Amino acid sequence: MVVQAPAPEDTQWALAEARREALAVAPGWFRAWPKGGEKWSAVNVRSATQVIVNHSREDDRHPDSWTVRALFGGQAVELRVGPYDSKDQAILVAHAVLKVAFGDDVPG
Repeated sequence: MVVQAPAPEDTQWALAEARREALAVAPGWFRAWPKGGEKWSAVNVRSATQVIVNHSREDDRHPDSWTVRALFGGQAVELRVGPYDSKDQAILVAHAVLKVAFGDDVPG
């Protein structure tokens, strides 16, 4: 199976999605959906154990969509990117979140 690289315009779109929810306070911080009565939430993706793409069929908030989540041990936190209609879109954005978090999104 040959895996093709995403088109440059798809990569730029995904990076824009990730940058939109990145916080300027420090590298790696992104807006996340709050829990309960919180007004807002933020997490440091650099300290996550994994960044995953989740099919939200079981999630009432985004039925049958794809979301990007950061795992901190056993705790999953949904980032404020998406939801997306396709797994491929969500995967592109998950990669972009990591690029932005670690400063690898600068054109070379």
